[in-house]
Amino acid sequence: MASDQDLYPLNQNLLRLLTEKIYEKRKTAASEVERMMKEFVTTNNTAMIQKLIKVLAQDLTLSDNGHYRKGGLIGLAAASIALGKHIRIYLPQIIKPVIACFNDADSRIRYFACEALYNVVKVARETSMPYFPEIFDVLSKLCADSDTNTKNGAELLDRLVKDVVIESRTLDLEIFVPLLRERIYAKNPFVKQFLVSWISVLDSAPEVNILDYLPEILDGLFTILSDPRLEIRKACESLLGEFLHGIVTSPQNVDYAAMINILIAHAQSQDELVQFTAILWIKQFIKLSGERMLPFASGILIAVLPCLSFESDSRKNVRENAKQVNQELVRLIPREMEDTPEKCDDILTLDLHGIVDVLIVNLKHDAVPTRLACLRWVYSLFDLVPRRTFKSIDKLFPALLVAIQDTSDEVILATLEVFAELSSVCDQLQVMYKSSENQPEISYFRRFIGELLRIFKGDRSMLEERGHFMIRQLCLLLSAQDIYEVIAEILLEEADPKFASIMVQALSSILLTASELFELRNLLKDFSTAATHKLFEKLYRCWANNSVAAVALCLLTQRYQHACAILEVFADIDVTVEHLSEIDKLIQLIESPVFTYLRMQLLDPAVNGYLVKALYGLLMLLPQSEAFGILQRRLDCIPWQKHSEETANVGIPKNSSRVSSGSKIDIDFEELLNYFRKRQYLLQTELRKARRASNLLSSL
Repeated sequence: MASDQDLYPLNQNLLRLLTEKIYEKRKTAASEVERMMKEFVTTNNTAMIQKLIKVLAQDLTLSDNGHYRKGGLIGLAAASIALGKHIRIYLPQIIKPVIACFNDADSRIRYFACEALYNVVKVARETSMPYFPEIFDVLSKLCADSDTNTKNGAELLDRLVKDVVIESRTLDLEIFVPLLRERIYAKNPFVKQFLVSWISVLDSAPEVNILDYLPEILDGLFTILSDPRLEIRKACESLLGEFLHGIVTSPQNVDYAAMINILIAHAQSQDELVQFTAILWIKQFIKLSGERMLPFASGILIAVLPCLSFESDSRKNVRENAKQVNQELVRLIPREMEDTPEKCDDILTLDLHGIVDVLIVNLKHDAVPTRLACLRWVYSLFDLVPRRTFKSIDKLFPALLVAIQDTSDEVILATLEVFAELSSVCDQLQVMYKSSENQPEISYFRRFIGELLRIFKGDRSMLEERGHFMIRQLCLLLSAQDIYEVIAEILLEEADPKFASIMVQALSSILLTASELFELRNLLKDFSTAATHKLFEKLYRCWANNSVAAVALCLLTQRYQHACAILEVFADIDVTVEHLSEIDKLIQLIESPVFTYLRMQLLDPAVNGYLVKALYGLLMLLPQSEAFGILQRRLDCIPWQKHSEETANVGIPKNSSRVSSGSKIDIDFEELLNYFRKRQYLLQTELRKARRASNLLSSL
């Protein structure tokens, strides 16, 4: 036991009272210590002040004896009150022993430490700020203390320290923020609440600009936001809302780049609130910082593209904000300057390769809205930055070919629009690249048409179900003449005559019925220019793969004499049910508005004798069916009685070539007829082989 000499200016009696369990006795002892210290302060007896603090702090508070530690803490609290403003001189000797007691295993000592530190900070206030990191560290542990009294005492201390911080002008965030960052990933819910409350206090402090340090704690705050406890989520959501408001109010000094990747990561969270909040922040960042977000575009797309497919009402806000982010991001991309192609790589800091990779991945997304958004992005890139986007064409092209086979008509239409834009871009870049030895040949339009035909060949059901729709849309987006010419050129090299015949049948049907091909039909019907003659010849050689389609082309172009010649070849062709079905459809078309001009020409059989003969030829091919009756009734309407007996009987005038005056037809129809015979012979041979193989397989 220490002697009175060792305890001076305390004594054994005062020590006993300081360590009593009874509150009144401890209060009496504390009053005595306070009286003594006031006396020393009044007389300016610094030696005795130092001596009393040393005894209370070193000999008692840091003692191995638990009772002494309690007494020392009580005494230091009283001494601090007595010191008043003079405490700043002695604060290091007082506060450090008190803080050391917060690690004590005895909950009573931790509680007394709370009381002591409360009194020290209450007196010292601003002077205690250099010790704020140590105080904060203590508080962050006490908020989750297992002892209720200690936790309550810590809450009182916490409120006091917050008041002091708000008033403070000397808080050093450079020291404090690392400690905050370390604690912010704590698992304990009380610690999470404590941290959120403290960050909120710092945000409200007029002399503290916590926004400067937001990048260091933002990830932790979003982690806290995902806590399952409602009160923690609400508090954190409110705090993040305040921060975002501060950013919107003063956007000029915000380090967007340091935070955007954090937001991108949390925008992919499975937690609805976290995801919504992160996307909301990203939207504001794009609005506030503009093109500075372009280097992060690929990451932003990774986060927002899947969100476009959310259908539930609970995720409606996420979907709508993601949609806005997607739209705003596209608007940030500046258009390439056409007159400075050599500088196109320096126009903007856009991670185009990264964006393309993200789009390719999401083109396979399960949801249609996401796939559509990806295709709109590809379209925009070809439109806005064609030179740079073209460098990624070898990656994009296969992905677009997959998209063209999508189950959604919307996706197919969007893909066709992309290919149409790609075709336009290729035309623009042809001049730029043709002189460069290192650049690939730009023939993606023809390549696309070839791949489309390959897809149709491999999947006949797609040709039947979507082929007409796709070709019509292509003709609407691009030149129908160009499309038909390219298809004809490719089909001329087709090794499978059966597929070529099926494809020509589809193309002929579209040509004769679709409104999108109105101009091409009129061009062929007019047949008045050398260019039209070349087009006819090119189409004819392809159409020769299908005998009925070839007749229809001749009727459309008013080459009635050649139509008659083709029909004569039918005598040598194995006319199948498929042929009869196609002839039936042609008869229906002859009765449609497309062939109104043809029907009107029947009023003058003397001039249009080959037309009459061609129609009779079709009639002779048909069995007596409904189509036979329709055509027969039409032919019965020809006004034979208005013409001479010779004309009526023969019906074939000497001059039946319907070509505008002054135009010359430089077409070798005899050569075309021979070509038609060869193609039909080849087709018939292949069909017989296929039937023999089928019969053999059946017999086996």
